[in-house]
Amino acid sequence: MQLISLLLVLFFTLLSSQQVAAQSPDKDNSWWWQDSWWDNGQIDVPENYPVDTIETSYMSGEVEVPTLIMRPADDRKYPAVLFVHGRRGLDDLVQRHARRLAARGFVVLAPNIYEAHFLGTHPIEHDYALEKDVDAAVDVLLARDDISSDKACLYSHTRGGYYSLKVATTFKRQEKEIACYVSYYPHLQDPNAPEPQQVYGYAREIDELKLPMLVFIGDEEQYQRRRVIETSIKVMQDKGRDARLIIYPGVGRGFDFRPENVRSFADDLASKDAIQRAAKFMRGKLSGSTLTGEALYNSDKAPQSALYDLPREVIPGVWSAIGATAPRTYANSGHNNNLSFVITDAGVLVVNAGDNYLLAKALHEEIKKITDQPVKYVVLENGQGHAMLGSSYWQDQGVPVIAHIDAKEEIEEQSFALLEVMQARAKEKSEGTRIVLPDETFEEKKVIQLGKERIELLNLGPAHSPGDIMVWLPERKLVISGDMAFHQRMLPLFEHTDSKAWIETWDKFEALGAEVVIPGHGGPTDMATVTKYTRDYLVYLRTKIGEVIDNGGSLQEAYEVDQSPYLHLPTAEFLAKRNAGQVFQMMEFEF
Repeated sequence: MQLISLLLVLFFTLLSSQQVAAQSPDKDNSWWWQDSWWDNGQIDVPENYPVDTIETSYMSGEVEVPTLIMRPADDRKYPAVLFVHGRRGLDDLVQRHARRLAARGFVVLAPNIYEAHFLGTHPIEHDYALEKDVDAAVDVLLARDDISSDKACLYSHTRGGYYSLKVATTFKRQEKEIACYVSYYPHLQDPNAPEPQQVYGYAREIDELKLPMLVFIGDEEQYQRRRVIETSIKVMQDKGRDARLIIYPGVGRGFDFRPENVRSFADDLASKDAIQRAAKFMRGKLSGSTLTGEALYNSDKAPQSALYDLPREVIPGVWSAIGATAPRTYANSGHNNNLSFVITDAGVLVVNAGDNYLLAKALHEEIKKITDQPVKYVVLENGQGHAMLGSSYWQDQGVPVIAHIDAKEEIEEQSFALLEVMQARAKEKSEGTRIVLPDETFEEKKVIQLGKERIELLNLGPAHSPGDIMVWLPERKLVISGDMAFHQRMLPLFEHTDSKAWIETWDKFEALGAEVVIPGHGGPTDMATVTKYTRDYLVYLRTKIGEVIDNGGSLQEAYEVDQSPYLHLPTAEFLAKRNAGQVFQMMEFEF
């Protein structure tokens, strides 16, 4: 009797705390059923590739995890997918599904986490220690040099759906290394939770999940599992998140994860349809994380504006228009760096003037749509063209331009040559651009108090370019780092870049304690991520080049050093060898 009372209390507590819906969500499936096929007779033709399968392993702490890599059998690069098996393990039947996924045009990494721990199939208890093995697989996958994306999608079934959920949220991978979540009848509840919670609750991580989500179930799915899945999707949809649920009529638990003797014809039809829809969904989410070839140079996310992409709010009051990954092109109007701004109760501070007059004007137009506060200052992160060539627009509006003293000297020496290059590239888009000098300079630090906001302009030491500065908001723990930090493209090293000094300056940068970083290029992130792709890359490359020099090697040997952990980054194909050469020539004369 006491047990029954306890279960009832737990049940009603769950209803109250998680606001679990008593009914299923809207079952209108027209968004996937009545699209181009039902009305117009169009069918998406899937990509088809012969598949290579590679048996390998990786280390997760002290545990060696057996792993399969499945990918199209050619030399091209493809988007990355982490395949997380369910309770049945990575048996032959499940491997077939991973192979079918790779045949759609993906590099699929499928770890066998049960075998790594000598576990049998269908374990009842959930071993939380195994979650770190799945998390470690993300780094292994993204370090591969045969992937075309800088993020991966999580793809799973049954309990693998819970592992994937934990990787995205508990291990904080979502939106940084992970682009989307796809799963077949996933466990969206802690498998070790009490039974009433298994039926009437949902995993607390669902409230934290921000990834685009696509889930497949059958209409004849078990009530206990179906209720949790439908509730979880409804919760995410109510939060305004991209969560989609496809329910296949006449289908139970089959799809293609169970043997033929227990699958129906409806299961097989659903299997073929689902994997094509999953491939289309993931390809769409991953295509924006890395562009290559012609698409890299001709993409534009905001064709109605000179901006490559419109500003987005990073934290309340701090916005950034994220530039293209590609170098400056006619298509992106020179917007390949981040144009950020801070809105306060006493005005706006803009970071970077932009590559040209019209680009600066486009940014200003977007700022005026967001706030009535006037722009009070424009700060140049350095003296490069895409940071300073738009300064004349801002000065025409009566806005003072601030830069480091070394950046001003760079502008005096290089600006007319940079202007000519920009005019040749931008053609008519260069109209109105002229060379001007900053109105104000400083050396180590300048503090601007805009209303209640303290804004610190800092030069911490040598880094990427002469006069590199960052904008630090100490009360918000946010830094607009400029070219001090990179993560979504390979950083470039120039003749004036001192890689050794950059590493030493990094210690001061890290000591700020920033929790949010808006880098010079790429989306907002955190210190761990920019450390991995900036400081750690510099240390790695200098170590490799040092080995070449110690062995009496030549510049040609330096060009060929292994940079595979970083070759998945956009622009690596252009910069890796050049970076190696720059480091070699500098380290030859270091004592």
